[in-house]
Amino acid sequence: MEIPVLSPEMITVFAILGMVIGLLVFDLLRVDVVGLLVMTSLPLTGILTGSEAVAGLGSNAVVVLICVMVLGAALNKTGIVGKIAQHIVKLAGKSQTKIVSLLGISAAIPSGIMSNVGTVALMLPAALKISRQSGIAASKIVMPMGFCANMGGNLSLVGSTPLIILNDVMADWWVSNSPFGGEEFVPLGLFFITPIGIALVLGTLTYFLVIGQRLLPLRKGKDEGGTVSAALRELYGEEVGKGTECVIPADFKTQSLGELNLRANFKGSALAVCRADGTDKVLAPLNTTMLHPGDIIVLACCETSLQNIVDKLGWQARESYETFLSDFGPELSGVVEALISSRSAFNGHTLKELQLRKLFNLNPLAVMRGATIYIKELSDLVLKPGDAILMQGKWDNFRNLQDKTDLIYTEDLRGEEVRSSKAGVALFALSTFLVLALGTDLSLSIAGLVTLLIIVIGNVLHIDEVYQSVEWKTIFLVAGLIPLGVAFEKTGAADYLAMNIMAQMDGLTTILLYLILALLTSFFAMFVSNVGTTVLLVPLAMNMAMEIGADPKIAGMVVAVASINTFILPTHQVNALIMQPGGYKTSDYMRVGSGLMLLFLVILMGMLHFFY
Repeated sequence: MEIPVLSPEMITVFAILGMVIGLLVFDLLRVDVVGLLVMTSLPLTGILTGSEAVAGLGSNAVVVLICVMVLGAALNKTGIVGKIAQHIVKLAGKSQTKIVSLLGISAAIPSGIMSNVGTVALMLPAALKISRQSGIAASKIVMPMGFCANMGGNLSLVGSTPLIILNDVMADWWVSNSPFGGEEFVPLGLFFITPIGIALVLGTLTYFLVIGQRLLPLRKGKDEGGTVSAALRELYGEEVGKGTECVIPADFKTQSLGELNLRANFKGSALAVCRADGTDKVLAPLNTTMLHPGDIIVLACCETSLQNIVDKLGWQARESYETFLSDFGPELSGVVEALISSRSAFNGHTLKELQLRKLFNLNPLAVMRGATIYIKELSDLVLKPGDAILMQGKWDNFRNLQDKTDLIYTEDLRGEEVRSSKAGVALFALSTFLVLALGTDLSLSIAGLVTLLIIVIGNVLHIDEVYQSVEWKTIFLVAGLIPLGVAFEKTGAADYLAMNIMAQMDGLTTILLYLILALLTSFFAMFVSNVGTTVLLVPLAMNMAMEIGADPKIAGMVVAVASINTFILPTHQVNALIMQPGGYKTSDYMRVGSGLMLLFLVILMGMLHFFY
């Protein structure tokens, strides 16, 4: 093979590549600005035409990325993702090890039959909900989930685009080269690489459970609720406390909440009640609500009051929500402080008269007047302008109250409307995407656009919500890196780099050839699309395998598998997708991903040695 001569155009492309690496590694510019910089620098230097430089904005990869983001938002909006999150939290509790394991497996398995990016887009909202419900920082669970989804793409030959096109690329090479005396090409089977995929998923989970968790950053976003937000806890101290789920003992005498009078006797408030068998849930219970032995009750009170209730009434406090997990998640409910204006309908009335529990399903917790906090004397306190009412309930109920009164909330309402009635439409959209993507010859972008239309026409999301659900930073980063890959191929820089490395391979063993191919592929895939990398390097890999007597099909497979080994930079679509929600920086990918890339190579070489 003749090595091309290094040209000025190649030097320019390598210089732009170096600039991109430097800007990303040292976080000198936002990732979307880096993408825009690439799109403008390539035509300004004459490497690409203007249309070639912006072609990434309309590429199949970018359109698919937009569509799967919208699909994920639709599943989240209809409550489907929330149910997945609830099941994982119920199984794992607050154990970070269990959560990482369950999320990783839940992402890896579907990645074996659908797009890695699509899987991550669907699982990402669930991961963020789990983070809020468990109190574990999103930065500790999002990256393991994303990387496991990437590894899961190797569970079958339809798990990622490079593997889908692998047989076609190898067949074209086979026809041109007629190896083994013209022997007919036999495509790789659907599950030919499954052992490698299983080993990679298990290795990734082990890496994060043993080493990776220590390397991941601890970055928590703004306090997103719970029973009382951080700002309100600071203002009200521990007077109100947190919501605690308690079990009423078997020897408890049946009586009403009014008879028990928790507020006067224990400075506490009942937020919800449920029968022992999980039926008859009552949120914002009234004084007439009866309590029976074995019932579950949620209390809002300080630690001292809770201990008094446990000691005197024998109620058993749980460490976390179990019965009311789906009702008290921060995405559904929380605590709000409302100020009473001179025009408010609340002015001059008592909370007993206003009947917030009965009319709005909201639990009044306290009233602050000046520096004084009223809890025991709440019911008969006449409200005045300037008073602040602390209330607990579902976000939708707070919106309903705001529409009908002149109350002023001191914090933005954090929850979003859950359109559970549209869950069937969202699931139909997901099914349509999978059927079109796996069962037809349509491109993934067309399958995604059909899905998007179903979501909009089915009123799952308004078109404005569709635009809001797209992470545009990620889109511009990916759209900017696509023309960089085109420039590598157009100028011959890719051939120059690959052939220079291949020229040093005389006398190498088969396994060392595979290692060099994997390293070369990993490098290219960080800056060129994994599809472009596969198309470019598979023929070269098969040629080199023939020269040293190795199996050319295995060499081609190594390239397709290694095209996902790009964990040290946020340039791969999955890495870019999880960057913003996880709060990651490029340095985080380098710190965590370097070890995983090394482990990837070790596992891949080991599996090739023993099984292939």
